[in-house]
Order: sequence, then C-alpha cells, then structure tokens
Amino acid sequence: MKKLLTFGTALLSTLALVACGGGNTQENIDKVEINIWATAAEQQVIDAVIEDFNKQQTEESKKFKVKFTAVAESDAGTTLAKDPTVEGAPALFLCADDHIPNLQSLNIVSEIKGERRNKIIAENSEVAVAGATIDGKLYGYPVTSDNGYFLWYNKGFEGLESKIGSLEELLKFAKDNGKQVLMDVDNGWYASSFIMSPQANGPESILWKRNDEGKVYCETNWDNEKGVEVSEYIAGLLTEYTNSGTLVDGLNDQIIDGFESGDMIAAVSGTWMERELSPILGDDLAADKLPTYTIDGTAYQMASFTGSKIYAINKTRLVEEQKTAAALAELLTSKEAQLIRFEKRATLPCNNEAAKDSRYTEHVTIGGAALLKQNEFACVQAKVAESRYWDIGKAIGQAYIDSQIKDADGNTLTWAAFLQAQMDTLRNAV
Repeated sequence: MKKLLTFGTALLSTLALVACGGGNTQENIDKVEINIWATAAEQQVIDAVIEDFNKQQTEESKKFKVKFTAVAESDAGTTLAKDPTVEGAPALFLCADDHIPNLQSLNIVSEIKGERRNKIIAENSEVAVAGATIDGKLYGYPVTSDNGYFLWYNKGFEGLESKIGSLEELLKFAKDNGKQVLMDVDNGWYASSFIMSPQANGPESILWKRNDEGKVYCETNWDNEKGVEVSEYIAGLLTEYTNSGTLVDGLNDQIIDGFESGDMIAAVSGTWMERELSPILGDDLAADKLPTYTIDGTAYQMASFTGSKIYAINKTRLVEEQKTAAALAELLTSKEAQLIRFEKRATLPCNNEAAKDSRYTEHVTIGGAALLKQNEFACVQAKVAESRYWDIGKAIGQAYIDSQIKDADGNTLTWAAFLQAQMDTLRNAV
C-alpha cells in the first residue's frame, strides 16, 4: 500500500486546472464533494483508495468527498444519455466502453487532453485505450481489460475435458449425460460469436463509422454468403439442443444455480463469475477459450467481443466538480488502484506496469488466463457495437434458437432476407 500512498501524495501537485485538459496546473486545488456512479462491487475499491489518499492529507479541503450510488456499468451510460442532469447525476461514472461513442456524440463526456491523455496512452494497454478513443480523441480513463467472455466448465465431470474444444461435441456430450450448457444466445454480445469467427466474416466484419455529415452508420458484411451459411448452420445446431433442454439461454444466476445443483457442466461467461463459481466447484473449476464449430469439415473458431470498463467525466457538471472527478479518476485507475481492484474484484488490470507486477502475475485467475487466450479471436467492442446494434444482435441471437424466422407480419423469412434487413438498418446513417 505504500506505493499507493506515495502516488496519492504526488498527485496533489499535478491536478489539472481544466478538468480534462493537460495544460495549466495548480497545486493543491480544493476538492468539492462529487457524486459517483459505479457498480456495487466497485464501492469497496473506491472506499479503500480514497481512505488511503485522505489519510495523507492534513487539510480537510484537500480530501476527496464523494457520494456513491450503485449503478451497473451497462446502465450508467444509457441513463445519462437520456438525461445527464438527472437528479443525483454523477460527476464521475463507470461504464462499459461501448457507451462512450453515444455519450460523446451527445456531448456528455469530457475529452481528456494534453499530458493526462499522453500519460493514459503510455501507461495502459492498447485495447483499453481504444475503448475510450473516438477519432483519435480520448474520452475516458481505462479501468480494466476484462470485459469479454470464454467457456467455464467443470473439469471434474468425467469425460468432459476432451469435449470442450468442439461446440458440437460439447453439446452432444451434455445431452447424452442429461446435463446442460449455458450461453445467453439471444443477447447481441454473445450472438456475434458465430458470424465474427475468423474463418467466417471475421472479428471486424461490423464496424461503426461516421460520415461527412457526422451521422453514424455501420460498415458490415454479415449478410453475405458466408454470413448466411454460418447462420443457417448455427440456427439448426442451437435450435436442436435448445429444444432438448441441453442448451440453456440464461444469465449469471442460472449459471450459479446450475453448477451448484450439478445440472450444468459448462457455461459461456466472463471473469466476474470466478468468485461465485470457485466456492462451488473448488479445484474442479476450469476455463478455456470458446470452442470451434464445424461446417463441411472446416473448423470455425468462435469469436467474441473484448473491451474495457471506463471511468468517464460528466461534462454537464460544474467545472469544480469536473476538476475533482478528473483527479479522482486518475487515482482510481493508477497502477496501485488496479492491483487493489484485482485483489478485491479479480479484475484484469489494463495498466501495463500493474499487469507485470508479481501481485498480479503470481495470482492470475483461472478466468483471466482463459480470457487472454480468447482475446486472440476478439474484436474491440467499442469499435463495433454502435447503440443500434444491440437490438439487432438480440434479434439474430433469438433467431438462432427459434425454429423459424418471421417478420412483423408473421411471414416466414429466409436467413438471407432476414440478415439483409437487419444489416440494412445498421448501414443506414442516422
């Protein structure tokens, strides 16, 4: 902890006069009370970091004073996009990186400039920085590099470990043994895994762009011949096992219940599940990259999204609040803070030095190791998932596990017609 306290003391001389700029600075600016929104699990990190920093201050005016509200990373950006001045609105908030483009387009998040920007880029992983960057401009402080998914499984179940590399073999094995596999297929985050396979359309086969008028559209080929071929195959495969009860389309609570009861032997999810599953499975808990699926003898590696959690500053708050928010964001995303977050939350640090520190490298989690393997086949989420994508991704995922596809009038559609309609919606600039 001594390194954190040293950083905290040194920080006093580098607080920016302009909240997110990097030009003029002044020493020991007074800190106003600010509201923070972050996930409930993050509160313990915030409390620990602020407590250590404040102990070093001899004047009350130099201490951080915050009001914390538990808001999920998936909800914070969505809520502020509707009204950044909502009652209790934060000066500093934690969100998934794919929220940054929408918030930036609405002029809600502050740009980080100058020395602060350079410091963030130099000290953090490329993936994490990319998630907070739009058109070369930085709009947030990277927090983690673990917003991705892979396969959890029970290696103590006899015969399972030899099946996890193939989706077909895994599902057949589970069905033959009366067990379940979970994947939240009707969710655009996970449904993308199939078409984005490197052997199919590729991890960057859907990218959001901005045209000369500043309107947003997607550049995508998901409705090409390969996209249709993959979708037809995956729909047939997943529908079969969904109908038999082998493939479960569910969420975190169902993963916990399934492994606890013994009904479930594998699940697609992320690093956040490790603290929940470790007490249940103990030494039998294991994880690996996602499996492959096979079409006409060719193995297709399932892809994924990867990304970061970001601390961003609400540009609509008072300048004094933004100053304090910038100082606190820098402290909460420092090397030492990221190591504390790893200790308390099992999150993967994106700070380059933290990722090399023995406090991390000697205790790399099961999920962390699996995520690093899967990231070889992943696309940075913030580059792909423009806000309109989620409903379309959900519709595609739902179609994968339904027996047939229908339009709003109840007419049955081919996969070619369905995908073209979905992609045309994304290609339309708005």
